Amino acid sequence: MVSPTIRKVFVLLSCTFLGLICGTLYLYSSYSPQLAAQLNYSVTDASSIALMGTLGVAVLGPVAGVVVDQKGYTVSMIMGGVCIMTGYLGLKRQFDIQYSNLSLSCILLFLVGSGSTFINSACLKCCAISFPSIRGVATSLPLALYGLSALFYSVIASVFYPGMTSAFLGFLAYSSIGIFCICTPSIMLCDFEHNKKKKIVHARSTSGSFELANLSGTTTPIHSRNSSTNSPAISHNSDSLNQKPKDFQLSGFKLIYSYKFWLIFVITGSLASLGQMYIYSVGYMVKALLSKSMDLEPMDPLFGAEEEIEAMIQRDQQLQVGLLSVANCIGRIASGVAGDIITQSFQKKRSWLLFIPSLGLLSTQIMGLRVAHYNSLSMVSLLTGFFYGFTFCIMPIIVGDIFGMDNFSSNWGVVGLAPIGPSFYFTGLFGRIYDSNSEKIKGTEITSCQLGKGCYDSIFMITLVIAFLAIMVTIALNFGKRSTSKQRKPVDFRKLNS
Repeated sequence: MVSPTIRKVFVLLSCTFLGLICGTLYLYSSYSPQLAAQLNYSVTDASSIALMGTLGVAVLGPVAGVVVDQKGYTVSMIMGGVCIMTGYLGLKRQFDIQYSNLSLSCILLFLVGSGSTFINSACLKCCAISFPSIRGVATSLPLALYGLSALFYSVIASVFYPGMTSAFLGFLAYSSIGIFCICTPSIMLCDFEHNKKKKIVHARSTSGSFELANLSGTTTPIHSRNSSTNSPAISHNSDSLNQKPKDFQLSGFKLIYSYKFWLIFVITGSLASLGQMYIYSVGYMVKALLSKSMDLEPMDPLFGAEEEIEAMIQRDQQLQVGLLSVANCIGRIASGVAGDIITQSFQKKRSWLLFIPSLGLLSTQIMGLRVAHYNSLSMVSLLTGFFYGFTFCIMPIIVGDIFGMDNFSSNWGVVGLAPIGPSFYFTGLFGRIYDSNSEKIKGTEITSCQLGKGCYDSIFMITLVIAFLAIMVTIALNFGKRSTSKQRKPVDFRKLNS
Protein backbone atom coordinates (compact mmCIF):
# COMPACT_ATOMS: atom_id res chain seq x y z
CA MET A 1 0.00 0.00 0.00
CA VAL A 2 1.51 3.33 -1.07
CA SER A 3 1.63 5.96 1.67
CA PRO A 4 -0.30 9.23 1.20
CA THR A 5 2.98 11.20 1.19
CA ILE A 6 4.40 9.17 -1.69
CA ARG A 7 1.13 9.49 -3.59
CA LYS A 8 1.28 13.27 -3.18
CA VAL A 9 4.86 13.29 -4.47
CA PHE A 10 3.76 11.35 -7.54
CA VAL A 11 0.89 13.75 -8.10
CA LEU A 12 3.20 16.76 -7.88
CA LEU A 13 5.72 15.18 -10.24
CA SER A 14 2.99 14.24 -12.72
CA CYS A 15 1.53 17.76 -12.72
CA THR A 16 5.03 19.17 -13.09
CA PHE A 17 6.02 17.07 -16.11
CA LEU A 18 2.66 17.61 -17.76
CA GLY A 19 3.67 21.27 -17.81
CA LEU A 20 6.20 20.30 -20.50
CA ILE A 21 3.53 19.53 -23.07
CA CYS A 22 1.38 22.50 -21.99
CA GLY A 23 4.20 24.92 -22.76
CA THR A 24 4.99 23.69 -26.28
CA LEU A 25 2.89 26.53 -27.70
CA TYR A 26 5.79 28.88 -26.92
CA LEU A 27 7.93 26.94 -29.42
CA TYR A 28 6.03 28.43 -32.32
CA SER A 29 8.60 31.20 -32.87
CA SER A 30 11.37 28.62 -33.36
CA TYR A 31 9.70 27.05 -36.42
CA SER A 32 7.16 29.65 -37.59
CA PRO A 33 9.43 31.25 -40.25
CA GLN A 34 10.14 27.81 -41.74
CA LEU A 35 6.47 26.81 -41.60
CA ALA A 36 5.52 30.09 -43.26
CA ALA A 37 8.12 29.61 -46.01
CA GLN A 38 6.98 26.02 -46.67
CA LEU A 39 3.32 27.03 -46.90
CA ASN A 40 3.86 30.45 -48.57
CA TYR A 41 2.52 32.51 -45.67
CA SER A 42 3.38 36.16 -45.02
CA VAL A 43 4.61 37.42 -41.66
CA THR A 44 1.10 38.72 -40.97
CA ASP A 45 -0.28 35.23 -41.71
CA ALA A 46 2.27 33.66 -39.37
CA SER A 47 1.30 36.15 -36.65
CA SER A 48 -2.37 35.24 -37.15
CA ILE A 49 -1.56 31.57 -36.57
CA ALA A 50 0.28 32.48 -33.35
CA LEU A 51 -2.71 34.52 -32.20
CA MET A 52 -5.02 31.56 -32.72
CA GLY A 53 -2.83 29.52 -30.39
CA THR A 54 -3.10 32.24 -27.76
CA LEU A 55 -6.83 32.43 -28.43
CA GLY A 56 -7.12 28.71 -27.74
CA VAL A 57 -5.47 29.17 -24.36
CA ALA A 58 -7.54 32.21 -23.41
CA VAL A 59 -11.01 31.54 -24.83
CA LEU A 60 -11.11 27.95 -23.60
CA GLY A 61 -9.85 29.03 -20.16
CA PRO A 62 -13.32 29.59 -18.63
CA VAL A 63 -14.62 26.41 -20.29
CA ALA A 64 -11.70 24.39 -18.94
CA GLY A 65 -12.26 25.97 -15.53
CA VAL A 66 -15.91 24.95 -15.44
CA VAL A 67 -15.01 21.42 -16.56
CA VAL A 68 -12.40 21.12 -13.79
CA ASP A 69 -14.65 22.61 -11.08
CA GLN A 70 -17.76 20.68 -12.12
CA LYS A 71 -16.47 17.41 -13.65
CA GLY A 72 -13.05 16.99 -12.07
CA TYR A 73 -9.55 16.64 -13.47
CA THR A 74 -9.97 13.46 -15.52
CA VAL A 75 -12.36 14.83 -18.16
CA SER A 76 -10.27 17.97 -18.60
CA MET A 77 -7.05 15.94 -18.95
CA ILE A 78 -8.47 13.68 -21.66
CA MET A 79 -9.88 16.61 -23.64
CA GLY A 80 -6.54 18.42 -23.43
CA GLY A 81 -4.48 15.43 -24.48
CA VAL A 82 -6.60 14.77 -27.57
CA CYS A 83 -6.43 18.43 -28.64
CA ILE A 84 -2.63 18.72 -28.38
CA MET A 85 -1.96 15.45 -30.21
CA THR A 86 -4.38 16.33 -33.00
CA GLY A 87 -2.86 19.80 -33.39
CA TYR A 88 0.76 18.70 -33.79
CA LEU A 89 0.04 15.67 -35.94
CA GLY A 90 -2.08 17.89 -38.18
CA LEU A 91 0.66 20.55 -38.48
CA LYS A 92 3.22 17.91 -39.39
CA ARG A 93 0.95 16.46 -42.07
CA GLN A 94 0.20 19.90 -43.50
CA PHE A 95 3.91 20.74 -43.60
CA ASP A 96 4.82 17.45 -45.28
CA ILE A 97 2.32 17.71 -48.12
CA GLN A 98 2.78 21.51 -48.41
CA TYR A 99 -0.95 22.08 -48.07
CA SER A 100 -1.18 25.86 -47.81
CA ASN A 101 -4.37 26.63 -45.92
CA LEU A 102 -4.20 29.44 -43.39
CA SER A 103 -7.52 28.56 -41.78
CA LEU A 104 -6.42 24.97 -41.18
CA SER A 105 -3.09 26.08 -39.68
CA CYS A 106 -4.95 28.45 -37.36
CA ILE A 107 -7.35 25.71 -36.26
CA LEU A 108 -4.49 23.28 -35.56
CA LEU A 109 -2.56 25.74 -33.38
CA PHE A 110 -5.86 26.70 -31.72
CA LEU A 111 -6.20 23.02 -30.75
CA VAL A 112 -2.70 23.04 -29.27
CA GLY A 113 -3.57 26.11 -27.19
CA SER A 114 -6.90 24.61 -26.12
CA GLY A 115 -5.27 21.36 -25.07
CA SER A 116 -2.68 23.26 -23.07
CA THR A 117 -5.28 25.16 -21.06
CA PHE A 118 -7.39 22.04 -20.34
CA ILE A 119 -4.40 20.16 -18.96
CA ASN A 120 -2.93 23.17 -17.17
CA SER A 121 -6.23 24.03 -15.46
CA ALA A 122 -6.51 20.51 -14.08
CA CYS A 123 -2.89 20.46 -12.88
CA LEU A 124 -3.10 23.89 -11.23
CA LYS A 125 -6.16 23.11 -9.16
CA CYS A 126 -4.89 19.62 -8.34
CA CYS A 127 -1.69 21.13 -6.87
CA ALA A 128 -3.50 24.00 -5.12
CA ILE A 129 -5.94 21.62 -3.40
CA SER A 130 -3.39 18.92 -2.58
CA PHE A 131 -0.85 21.31 -1.00
CA PRO A 132 -2.76 24.12 0.76
CA SER A 133 0.08 25.13 3.10
CA ILE A 134 2.61 25.64 0.27
CA ARG A 135 0.17 26.56 -2.48
CA GLY A 136 2.48 29.09 -4.12
CA VAL A 137 5.42 26.70 -4.43
CA ALA A 138 3.24 23.72 -5.43
CA THR A 139 1.52 25.57 -8.27
CA SER A 140 4.78 27.17 -9.38
CA LEU A 141 6.34 23.79 -10.28
CA PRO A 142 3.95 22.78 -13.11
CA LEU A 143 3.94 26.40 -14.24
CA ALA A 144 7.75 26.39 -14.20
CA LEU A 145 7.93 23.34 -16.48
CA TYR A 146 5.28 25.05 -18.61
CA GLY A 147 7.80 27.83 -19.07
CA LEU A 148 10.80 25.51 -19.40
CA SER A 149 9.14 23.47 -22.14
CA ALA A 150 10.43 25.68 -24.93
CA LEU A 151 14.05 25.25 -23.78
CA PHE A 152 13.67 21.47 -23.44
CA TYR A 153 12.34 21.08 -26.95
CA SER A 154 14.61 23.76 -28.45
CA VAL A 155 17.72 21.93 -27.22
CA ILE A 156 16.43 18.67 -28.70
CA ALA A 157 15.61 20.43 -31.96
CA SER A 158 19.05 22.00 -32.28
CA VAL A 159 20.87 18.74 -31.45
CA PHE A 160 18.77 16.10 -33.19
CA TYR A 161 16.63 18.01 -35.72
CA PRO A 162 18.69 20.93 -37.11
CA GLY A 163 16.79 22.31 -40.11
CA MET A 164 14.36 19.34 -39.98
CA THR A 165 11.07 21.07 -39.18
CA SER A 166 8.86 18.12 -40.15
CA ALA A 167 10.74 15.65 -37.97
CA PHE A 168 10.65 18.12 -35.09
CA LEU A 169 6.87 18.52 -35.35
CA GLY A 170 6.59 14.74 -35.27
CA PHE A 171 8.73 14.60 -32.13
CA LEU A 172 6.48 17.21 -30.50
CA ALA A 173 3.42 15.06 -31.21
CA TYR A 174 4.82 11.69 -30.11
CA SER A 175 6.60 12.96 -27.01
CA SER A 176 3.38 14.68 -25.91
CA ILE A 177 1.56 11.37 -26.22
CA GLY A 178 4.22 9.61 -24.14
CA ILE A 179 4.30 12.17 -21.31
CA PHE A 180 0.51 12.30 -21.23
CA CYS A 181 0.12 8.52 -20.93
CA ILE A 182 2.73 8.26 -18.15
CA CYS A 183 1.54 11.16 -15.99
CA THR A 184 -2.25 11.16 -16.35
CA PRO A 185 -3.04 8.09 -14.15
CA SER A 186 -1.75 9.88 -11.01
CA ILE A 187 -4.00 12.87 -11.71
CA MET A 188 -6.98 10.59 -12.28
CA LEU A 189 -6.36 8.84 -8.94
CA CYS A 190 -6.09 12.21 -7.22
CA ASP A 191 -9.38 13.23 -8.85
CA PHE A 192 -11.07 10.16 -7.41
CA GLU A 193 -9.73 10.88 -3.90
CA HIS A 194 -10.74 14.55 -3.96
CA ASN A 195 -14.26 13.67 -5.11
CA LYS A 196 -14.49 11.11 -2.32
CA LYS A 197 -13.48 13.72 0.27
CA LYS A 198 -16.05 16.17 -1.10
CA LYS A 199 -18.79 13.59 -0.66
CA ILE A 200 -17.71 12.97 2.95
CA VAL A 201 -17.67 16.71 3.68
CA HIS A 202 -21.11 17.12 2.11
CA ALA A 203 -22.49 14.24 4.16
CA ARG A 204 -21.16 15.74 7.38
CA SER A 205 -22.52 19.18 6.55
CA THR A 206 -26.01 17.85 5.94
CA SER A 207 -25.93 16.01 9.29
CA GLY A 208 -25.20 19.28 11.14
CA SER A 209 -21.64 18.47 12.21
CA PHE A 210 -18.55 20.62 11.97
CA GLU A 211 -16.75 20.45 8.65
CA LEU A 212 -13.87 21.85 6.68
CA ALA A 213 -15.17 24.42 4.26
CA ASN A 214 -13.19 22.99 1.39
CA LEU A 215 -10.05 21.06 0.62
CA SER A 216 -8.02 24.24 0.36
CA GLY A 217 -7.36 24.42 4.06
CA THR A 218 -9.80 27.20 5.10
CA THR A 219 -12.18 26.52 7.93
CA THR A 220 -15.86 27.26 7.93
CA PRO A 221 -17.94 26.35 10.94
CA ILE A 222 -21.41 24.95 10.57
CA HIS A 223 -23.21 25.36 13.85
CA SER A 224 -25.15 22.40 15.08
CA ARG A 225 -28.29 23.10 17.03
CA ASN A 226 -26.77 22.07 20.35
CA SER A 227 -23.43 23.85 19.92
CA SER A 228 -22.61 26.74 22.23
CA THR A 229 -22.03 30.13 20.66
CA ASN A 230 -19.41 30.84 23.31
CA SER A 231 -17.27 27.86 22.35
CA PRO A 232 -13.62 28.84 21.87
CA ALA A 233 -13.40 26.70 18.74
CA ILE A 234 -16.37 28.44 17.22
CA SER A 235 -15.09 31.84 18.24
CA HIS A 236 -11.76 31.17 16.61
CA ASN A 237 -13.38 30.10 13.39
CA SER A 238 -15.75 33.03 13.47
CA ASP A 239 -12.78 35.36 13.70
CA SER A 240 -11.32 33.73 10.62
CA LEU A 241 -14.56 34.29 8.79
CA ASN A 242 -14.82 37.92 9.79
CA GLN A 243 -11.38 38.57 8.31
CA LYS A 244 -12.26 37.29 4.86
CA PRO A 245 -12.77 39.98 2.22
CA LYS A 246 -16.18 40.58 0.73
CA ASP A 247 -14.97 39.27 -2.65
CA PHE A 248 -14.23 35.83 -1.18
CA GLN A 249 -15.98 33.00 -3.07
CA LEU A 250 -17.27 35.26 -5.84
CA SER A 251 -17.63 33.61 -9.24
CA GLY A 252 -19.41 33.83 -12.57
CA PHE A 253 -21.22 37.04 -13.41
CA LYS A 254 -20.81 38.28 -9.84
CA LEU A 255 -17.16 38.98 -10.64
CA ILE A 256 -18.08 41.97 -12.80
CA TYR A 257 -19.33 43.80 -9.69
CA SER A 258 -15.92 43.56 -8.03
CA TYR A 259 -13.53 46.44 -8.76
CA LYS A 260 -10.63 44.14 -7.81
CA PHE A 261 -11.60 41.79 -10.61
CA TRP A 262 -11.36 44.57 -13.19
CA LEU A 263 -8.03 45.78 -11.87
CA ILE A 264 -6.62 42.25 -12.00
CA PHE A 265 -8.13 41.79 -15.46
CA VAL A 266 -6.42 44.91 -16.82
CA ILE A 267 -3.06 44.08 -15.23
CA THR A 268 -3.14 40.53 -16.56
CA GLY A 269 -4.11 41.66 -20.05
CA SER A 270 -1.44 44.36 -20.18
CA LEU A 271 1.50 42.36 -18.85
CA ALA A 272 0.63 39.08 -20.57
CA SER A 273 0.11 40.70 -23.97
CA LEU A 274 3.55 42.33 -23.80
CA GLY A 275 5.17 38.99 -23.09
CA GLN A 276 3.15 37.10 -25.69
CA MET A 277 3.85 39.61 -28.44
CA TYR A 278 7.58 39.24 -27.85
CA ILE A 279 7.45 35.44 -27.56
CA TYR A 280 5.54 35.02 -30.83
CA SER A 281 7.53 37.65 -32.72
CA VAL A 282 11.11 37.12 -31.54
CA GLY A 283 11.80 34.75 -34.44
CA TYR A 284 11.27 37.58 -36.91
CA MET A 285 13.23 40.00 -34.75
CA VAL A 286 16.19 37.60 -34.95
CA LYS A 287 15.78 37.31 -38.71
CA ALA A 288 15.67 41.10 -39.15
CA LEU A 289 18.73 41.76 -36.98
CA LEU A 290 20.76 38.92 -38.49
CA SER A 291 19.82 39.91 -42.04
CA LYS A 292 20.99 43.45 -41.32
CA SER A 293 24.28 42.31 -39.81
CA MET A 294 24.85 39.78 -42.63
CA ASP A 295 24.46 42.20 -45.52
CA LEU A 296 26.99 40.15 -47.51
CA GLU A 297 29.26 41.28 -50.29
CA PRO A 298 29.89 39.05 -53.36
CA MET A 299 33.34 38.06 -52.03
CA ASP A 300 32.00 36.87 -48.68
CA PRO A 301 32.16 33.04 -48.23
CA LEU A 302 28.49 32.94 -47.19
CA PHE A 303 27.30 35.00 -50.17
CA GLY A 304 24.69 32.93 -52.00
CA ALA A 305 24.77 30.16 -49.39
CA GLU A 306 21.09 30.48 -48.50
CA GLU A 307 20.86 27.12 -46.71
CA GLU A 308 23.77 27.91 -44.38
CA ILE A 309 22.38 31.35 -43.65
CA GLU A 310 18.91 29.95 -42.96
CA ALA A 311 20.36 27.30 -40.63
CA MET A 312 22.27 30.03 -38.76
CA ILE A 313 19.11 32.12 -38.41
CA GLN A 314 17.12 29.13 -37.17
CA ARG A 315 19.78 28.26 -34.58
CA ASP A 316 19.64 31.78 -33.18
CA GLN A 317 15.83 31.68 -33.18
CA GLN A 318 16.00 28.51 -31.10
CA LEU A 319 18.57 30.16 -28.81
CA GLN A 320 16.21 33.06 -28.10
CA VAL A 321 13.32 30.69 -27.49
CA GLY A 322 15.53 28.69 -25.15
CA LEU A 323 16.54 31.81 -23.20
CA LEU A 324 12.90 32.85 -22.93
CA SER A 325 12.07 29.39 -21.65
CA VAL A 326 14.78 29.28 -18.97
CA ALA A 327 13.94 32.75 -17.72
CA ASN A 328 10.21 31.94 -17.83
CA CYS A 329 10.83 28.89 -15.63
CA ILE A 330 12.97 30.83 -13.15
CA GLY A 331 10.41 33.62 -13.01
CA ARG A 332 7.59 31.22 -12.20
CA ILE A 333 9.51 29.48 -9.42
CA ALA A 334 10.68 32.81 -7.99
CA SER A 335 7.09 34.05 -8.07
CA GLY A 336 5.74 31.03 -6.19
CA VAL A 337 8.44 31.13 -3.52
CA ALA A 338 8.19 34.91 -3.10
CA GLY A 339 4.41 34.68 -2.82
CA ASP A 340 4.57 32.17 0.04
CA ILE A 341 7.31 34.14 1.82
CA ILE A 342 5.54 37.50 1.60
CA THR A 343 2.26 36.08 2.94
CA GLN A 344 3.56 33.71 5.61
CA SER A 345 6.63 35.58 6.88
CA PHE A 346 5.61 39.21 6.34
CA GLN A 347 1.79 38.92 6.33
CA LYS A 348 1.56 41.01 3.18
CA LYS A 349 -0.67 40.53 0.13
CA ARG A 350 0.76 38.74 -2.90
CA SER A 351 -0.53 41.58 -5.07
CA TRP A 352 2.42 43.70 -3.90
CA LEU A 353 4.63 41.45 -6.01
CA LEU A 354 2.93 42.71 -9.19
CA PHE A 355 5.22 45.74 -9.10
CA ILE A 356 8.11 43.45 -10.07
CA PRO A 357 6.80 42.37 -13.52
CA SER A 358 5.18 45.77 -14.16
CA LEU A 359 8.44 47.67 -13.78
CA GLY A 360 10.40 44.85 -15.38
CA LEU A 361 8.36 44.73 -18.57
CA LEU A 362 8.55 48.51 -18.81
CA SER A 363 12.34 48.17 -18.94
CA THR A 364 12.19 45.45 -21.62
CA GLN A 365 10.07 47.66 -23.90
CA ILE A 366 12.74 50.35 -23.67
CA MET A 367 15.44 47.77 -24.41
CA GLY A 368 13.49 46.35 -27.36
CA LEU A 369 13.26 49.84 -28.80
CA ARG A 370 17.01 50.40 -28.52
CA VAL A 371 18.60 47.02 -29.36
CA ALA A 372 20.17 47.18 -32.81
CA HIS A 373 22.33 44.01 -32.88
CA TYR A 374 21.18 40.43 -32.45
CA ASN A 375 23.89 39.75 -29.82
CA SER A 376 22.12 42.21 -27.49
CA LEU A 377 18.74 40.55 -28.00
CA SER A 378 19.56 37.77 -25.54
CA MET A 379 19.24 40.06 -22.51
CA VAL A 380 15.84 41.28 -23.71
CA SER A 381 14.70 37.67 -24.10
CA LEU A 382 15.95 36.70 -20.63
CA LEU A 383 14.23 39.61 -18.89
CA THR A 384 11.00 39.31 -20.88
CA GLY A 385 10.82 35.59 -20.14
CA PHE A 386 11.45 36.14 -16.41
CA PHE A 387 8.85 38.86 -15.91
CA TYR A 388 6.28 37.12 -18.11
CA GLY A 389 6.73 33.89 -16.14
CA PHE A 390 6.54 35.82 -12.85
CA THR A 391 3.22 37.33 -13.94
CA PHE A 392 1.61 34.08 -15.00
CA CYS A 393 2.55 32.27 -11.81
CA ILE A 394 1.55 34.93 -9.28
CA MET A 395 -1.74 35.89 -10.97
CA PRO A 396 -3.62 32.58 -10.46
CA ILE A 397 -2.72 32.52 -6.77
CA ILE A 398 -3.81 36.16 -6.34
CA VAL A 399 -7.14 35.19 -7.92
CA GLY A 400 -7.44 32.30 -5.46
CA ASP A 401 -6.53 34.54 -2.51
CA ILE A 402 -9.13 37.17 -3.39
CA PHE A 403 -12.02 35.08 -4.74
CA GLY A 404 -11.52 31.74 -2.94
CA MET A 405 -10.72 28.21 -4.10
CA ASP A 406 -14.21 26.75 -4.64
CA ASN A 407 -14.40 28.19 -8.15
CA PHE A 408 -10.68 28.78 -8.60
CA SER A 409 -10.36 27.22 -12.06
CA SER A 410 -13.43 29.02 -13.41
CA ASN A 411 -12.34 32.40 -12.04
CA TRP A 412 -8.79 32.07 -13.32
CA GLY A 413 -10.21 31.02 -16.68
CA VAL A 414 -12.20 34.26 -16.84
CA VAL A 415 -9.18 36.37 -15.86
CA GLY A 416 -7.18 34.45 -18.47
CA LEU A 417 -9.38 36.03 -21.16
CA ALA A 418 -7.72 39.38 -20.47
CA PRO A 419 -4.75 39.03 -22.87
CA ILE A 420 -6.88 38.09 -25.91
CA GLY A 421 -7.63 41.59 -27.19
CA PRO A 422 -4.30 43.31 -26.55
CA SER A 423 -2.24 40.27 -27.57
CA PHE A 424 -4.21 39.90 -30.79
CA TYR A 425 -3.74 43.57 -31.57
CA PHE A 426 -0.03 43.87 -30.75
CA THR A 427 1.06 40.63 -32.40
CA GLY A 428 -0.97 41.43 -35.52
CA LEU A 429 0.38 44.98 -35.55
CA PHE A 430 3.93 43.63 -35.33
CA GLY A 431 3.29 41.52 -38.42
CA ARG A 432 1.76 44.42 -40.36
CA ILE A 433 4.63 46.76 -39.48
CA TYR A 434 7.19 44.11 -40.45
CA ASP A 435 5.44 43.39 -43.76
CA SER A 436 5.19 47.10 -44.57
CA ASN A 437 8.97 47.37 -44.28
CA SER A 438 9.68 44.25 -46.34
CA GLU A 439 10.51 44.07 -50.05
CA LYS A 440 10.60 41.23 -52.56
CA ILE A 441 13.99 39.71 -53.22
CA LYS A 442 15.00 40.20 -56.86
CA GLY A 443 13.99 37.31 -59.08
CA THR A 444 11.81 35.66 -56.39
CA GLU A 445 8.41 35.99 -54.75
CA ILE A 446 9.98 35.94 -51.29
CA THR A 447 9.81 39.12 -49.21
CA SER A 448 12.51 40.15 -46.75
CA CYS A 449 13.26 43.14 -44.54
CA GLN A 450 16.84 44.43 -44.43
CA LEU A 451 16.29 47.38 -42.06
CA GLY A 452 17.33 45.63 -38.85
CA LYS A 453 15.41 46.97 -35.86
CA GLY A 454 13.79 49.43 -38.25
CA CYS A 455 11.63 46.52 -39.42
CA TYR A 456 9.64 46.54 -36.20
CA ASP A 457 10.87 49.09 -33.61
CA SER A 458 7.82 51.36 -33.83
CA ILE A 459 5.73 48.66 -32.11
CA PHE A 460 7.76 49.14 -28.92
CA MET A 461 6.78 52.80 -28.78
CA ILE A 462 3.17 51.65 -28.39
CA THR A 463 3.85 48.84 -25.92
CA LEU A 464 5.81 51.28 -23.75
CA VAL A 465 2.53 53.08 -23.05
CA ILE A 466 0.86 49.80 -22.08
CA ALA A 467 3.66 49.07 -19.61
CA PHE A 468 3.06 52.46 -17.95
CA LEU A 469 -0.67 51.63 -17.76
CA ALA A 470 0.11 48.34 -15.98
CA ILE A 471 2.13 50.20 -13.35
CA MET A 472 -0.69 52.68 -12.73
CA VAL A 473 -3.31 49.95 -12.32
CA THR A 474 -1.01 47.96 -10.02
CA ILE A 475 -0.75 51.05 -7.82
CA ALA A 476 -4.55 51.32 -7.81
CA LEU A 477 -4.93 47.65 -6.82
CA ASN A 478 -2.61 47.99 -3.84
CA PHE A 479 -3.40 51.53 -2.68
CA GLY A 480 -6.92 52.25 -3.98
CA LYS A 481 -9.84 52.25 -1.53
CA ARG A 482 -7.55 51.47 1.36
CA SER A 483 -10.13 52.66 3.83
CA THR A 484 -12.64 50.08 2.64
CA SER A 485 -10.08 47.31 2.47
CA LYS A 486 -9.06 47.67 6.11
CA GLN A 487 -10.70 44.93 8.12
CA ARG A 488 -12.39 45.75 11.39
CA LYS A 489 -10.55 44.03 14.18
CA PRO A 490 -12.65 41.02 15.23
CA VAL A 491 -13.79 40.63 18.79
CA ASP A 492 -11.90 37.97 20.74
CA PHE A 493 -14.76 36.10 22.43
CA ARG A 494 -12.30 34.08 24.46
CA LYS A 495 -11.13 37.23 26.29
CA LEU A 496 -14.75 38.28 26.88
CA ASN A 497 -15.62 34.91 28.36
CA SER A 498 -12.64 35.05 30.70
